[in-house]
Amino acid sequence: MKIIVVFLGVLLSFCMAFNQYDSSSSMKQRIKERQVLHFDEIPIELLNNLNKMGVNDSSLLNYYESAYFNLIFEKSRKDFDFTDKKIGFITGSSGKTKSSKASYFKLEKDRFNSNYSPNGGTLYIFDEAQKEESGGYDAAITYWSKILIPIEDVVKRLKSKK
Repeated sequence: MKIIVVFLGVLLSFCMAFNQYDSSSSMKQRIKERQVLHFDEIPIELLNNLNKMGVNDSSLLNYYESAYFNLIFEKSRKDFDFTDKKIGFITGSSGKTKSSKASYFKLEKDRFNSNYSPNGGTLYIFDEAQKEESGGYDAAITYWSKILIPIEDVVKRLKSKK
């Protein structure tokens, strides 16, 4: 009987901690899932310029890249605008894919040409302290990740890229 009571106590504590983590308003405000699920939701004018996206690995986005991400995350980014922002890219794959803007858009172009859906991605919008700690990144996009990476780990991974 004591084992069951202890187990239930541990389970209750875990559930309360998980619920507290999951309902954190600051966490939900800064981590956003992509909202566009199909390429047919993206204006053809933007898709016609995919060849102008990911042409380099600069963390500063060009006009087309900014417009693309502003649309992809339109429903969840609130007032965050990708224009003139420094964005880090992190892949969740086990080293098979280089984490970079060029790699992200190469995959995106391949997926478009194969009639797949856009890359699944998660946007992490940084506060001032995270921006400074990460090396000046305004935000990060993770892709090819099966799990939600804690924002602190995203910041650390960007910092180590420097």
